[in-house]
Amino acid sequence: MKHGHTVFDFFGSRDGEGLAWARNPLVDGYYNGDKKLLLVHSDNMAVDCSYDTLKISDLTHKHLIDYDVLVSASPLHRGMSDEYSNVNIITDLIYERGSRGFDKLVVGIVREASNLYYSRLRVDKNQNTAKAYMIYLIREARHMGFALELDTLKYTSIDYDIRILCDYTYFKAMGYIGFPDDLEFLYRFFKPSYVRNMHPSQFIILSKKGNVGLGWFPEVKWHKQEKENILAKLGIKVEPIEGIQPSYDMTRYKTVGDEEHVTIIEGVASKKIRNRHGMDEDKKSYRSMAKKLGRSPSTITTQVAKHNEDIQKHGFCIVCRRAGGILYQSYTQENPRL
Repeated sequence: MKHGHTVFDFFGSRDGEGLAWARNPLVDGYYNGDKKLLLVHSDNMAVDCSYDTLKISDLTHKHLIDYDVLVSASPLHRGMSDEYSNVNIITDLIYERGSRGFDKLVVGIVREASNLYYSRLRVDKNQNTAKAYMIYLIREARHMGFALELDTLKYTSIDYDIRILCDYTYFKAMGYIGFPDDLEFLYRFFKPSYVRNMHPSQFIILSKKGNVGLGWFPEVKWHKQEKENILAKLGIKVEPIEGIQPSYDMTRYKTVGDEEHVTIIEGVASKKIRNRHGMDEDKKSYRSMAKKLGRSPSTITTQVAKHNEDIQKHGFCIVCRRAGGILYQSYTQENPRL
């Protein structure tokens, strides 16, 4: 940031830890800094605060140039499903930087690396494709002016093919887990008891070339505290928008709008459910409904599962109730398998 580059915190913890960037002394608004902050949120969320905000669907390359810190924190999205889908808009945008050229570097911060992989599964529905996408992102990051910082609680939760692409790997207190087999040579430099019980501010660093180091980085004063209500402290109010949500074309995929969701649910509902609600139209199979809407059968399956799970959790389907669907309190069949 001091050298004029951009920080994009786009996959933080569920407590909104990334929002603490607003308290960074370099950022304008909280202190007297001159760096500009942008909060990126889901299209179906209303965010009221003193900071600049932007719907995820409006995010462009210009924002990566005009702002110094961009934050897409969990509280700014409707739920994990929304956040997983929205992250792919961000990474797709970064992909394009290679051909467009760039003056500012972007440092992406992901606090749980495996989530980046899972987010891609929301789009590709194929583990091999999702993994290849993530490997390509890291391998080509230099050509996109992109530095990706991945954090994970467990070293081996990140695939080996991804780990070997990292220029630097940091290890903090490992506890009883210890180093994996391929890194046990590090015990020649550090006692096992030290590795288990390092101070939270200490870290061991291993470079891609095999260099080993020991460092210390104290907690920054503006970091979010464990029980802190970061939204209240920063004066950020977040409310879901209950208006009917349309479908959005995300280039690689198209979201399912509220009315389309209702069409799917009412179209595939069982005969007993249809008779109970006075619905005359014949029940459609998942395949025929998919063909009618120009969707894949898996999309229909996903929407049905979401509908039934919402009823199980809340007593009603949020989307159906918002869009006026008559089955907002009814499962799609008598005894759905949840």
